[in-house]
Parts: sequence; structure tokens; C-alpha cells
Amino acid sequence: MSRLSNLYAGVFAVAFLLALAAPVLADDVNGTIRSVNGEKNEIVLKGIVSDTTYQLAKGAWVVLDGRRCKVTDLKEGDRAQVNYEKKGNDMIASGARCLRKSSETSGTVRFVIADKNELVLKGALKDTPYFMDKDVTIYIDQKQRNFTDLKEGDVVSLTYEQRGDQFMVSEIRVTKRK
Repeated sequence: MSRLSNLYAGVFAVAFLLALAAPVLADDVNGTIRSVNGEKNEIVLKGIVSDTTYQLAKGAWVVLDGRRCKVTDLKEGDRAQVNYEKKGNDMIASGARCLRKSSETSGTVRFVIADKNELVLKGALKDTPYFMDKDVTIYIDQKQRNFTDLKEGDVVSLTYEQRGDQFMVSEIRVTKRK
């Protein structure tokens, strides 16, 4: 019995030490931009009690309405999702995905009509067609790909803007492949 309890204690100790040694994982936060400081490469998100400043790391990506941009292109009131790690008292951002005129949705691809640059997402009651903007960006496995690489059954996140009665897509991110 004591050998078994010693084994459990040893396994627990190793697991505990591994947990302490595990790298800090990145987190995401959603909010509204209060201000942007291009000189310091910072984004400040509005807070309920206090605002939070996120320092963009060297090489950090910034996307506005589905298109890569500079931090100085962002404005107060833009909706933002910031990917960051806490290092001491600092919030270091590896990227920010922001929306001003666009919206986002996700779903499963019903089919792709390549010659019409059209993608149809499965709906609960009705399928919804989305049309590709002329400079649409598509990411599969976090690598830039082509529209023809999309497949039926892919689970996607779309950044789109409604123009008249059409939904025009500026960015597609495949989140799960069939």
C-alpha cells in the first residue's frame, strides 16, 4: 500500500512541476478601442472600471475589417479582439483583429461556386450566399490560400460587409477541416 501511495505522490509531484514550468498561454480579450498611440505601438481598450493598455509586440499583426493594416489606421470606437500575453504588469499583444464597417459570422460551407466567386454557408432554415471581394484573403491552417482551396464541410469564420442585398467577404479563416 505504501509503495502505491509513494507512486501516486511521485506522479503528482512531477505533474505539479510540469504545470509550473508550462509556458504562459496567450489569451484573447474583446472590447472597444478608447485610443491608439502609434509612436508607442499601443492600443487602449475601454474598461468598466479602468482602461487597459496593450503593447503590440514586434511583428504583431493588425487587421481592420478583414484587411491587414497599421496600428495607426485604428480609431476610437472600433471593435477589437486582442491576442495577448501578460508579462509582469504589461499586456503584450501578438495581434489585433478589429471591425469598423464589417461584421463577422461563422458556419459550415455547404458549397463553393468558383466561377461566381460565391460561397454558401449552411443555415438552420435557409442557406446564405456570400460573395468574394476582389482582394479577399483566405487562411487555411494559418497560411494564406486560394478561394479554390475551400471545401464543402469546412468550418469558417467570415469577415464581411453588406452592400445592397449582397454580403461581400474580405477575409475567410478556416477553423476546422472536414
